[in-house]
Amino acid sequence: MTGKVLTFYLGGLLFGLDIVAVKEIQRNIEYTPVPDSPAHIVGLFNMRGQVVTLLDLAYLLNNGKEPEKGRAVCIVLKPRAEAPEHIGFLIDRTGSVVDIQDDISEGPPANMSGELTRFVKEVVKLNEELLMVIDSEVIFEQ
Repeated sequence: MTGKVLTFYLGGLLFGLDIVAVKEIQRNIEYTPVPDSPAHIVGLFNMRGQVVTLLDLAYLLNNGKEPEKGRAVCIVLKPRAEAPEHIGFLIDRTGSVVDIQDDISEGPPANMSGELTRFVKEVVKLNEELLMVIDSEVIFEQ
């Protein structure tokens, strides 16, 4: 993959998304929990009149971290034409935008296990850490 990736931290690990898939970052949101919803759905919040379903990506990745209640930071994805609902997911904190070149990225390693293998489409070797790039389409499938 070549292009720009928005990075973020989740459970102490560095993840990223193709910036083309990102609508915006929302800080200090207040969301409403949805009773009897699946465990990976944290709740709903109002984004300028649009209802956004808020997912717990850490739960989906089997990271085991409980999301903080109340105010939070999330990334909202651009809606797809065939599925116009708005989806966002909680993150610990934002990173930066990184330019990715083919020579520093490769497919996920064969020894990567669990839910990460479904979500991570490539691993990027940065100067001081590894960046796992998430496939946004897999998030929409949830």
